[in-house]
Amino acid sequence: MLDKPQRYVFVCTNERPAGHPRGSCIGRGAGDVLATFRELQGEKGLTTFKAVATSCLEPCLAGPNIYVAPDDVWYGAVTVDDVEQIIDEHLVGGTPVEFLRISDDEFVEAQRGPKQT
Repeated sequence: MLDKPQRYVFVCTNERPAGHPRGSCIGRGAGDVLATFRELQGEKGLTTFKAVATSCLEPCLAGPNIYVAPDDVWYGAVTVDDVEQIIDEHLVGGTPVEFLRISDDEFVEAQRGPKQT
């Protein structure tokens, strides 16, 4: 029997119609990001976290977005190439990957969408 995960990695896989001003995380590669989390977790034999798909997490313009709970850490513009670093440094090592984090100000700005002219 597996222990309860210590952390949950919520990966936004929201999809909006093509041309939507806020775009969508799935269109920016979130599906591949989620698959990579799951593949690497299996390869490394890790059971301390669970990667799950979720709908919109709100800071759309910063996507693909990831939220790690209960750590209250937000990541933005995550690519497949970033996943192993998030796993190794944050999910195993306990230290968030700073260059990927979304600050409170960036979170608010990424919700607004493009400025209208």
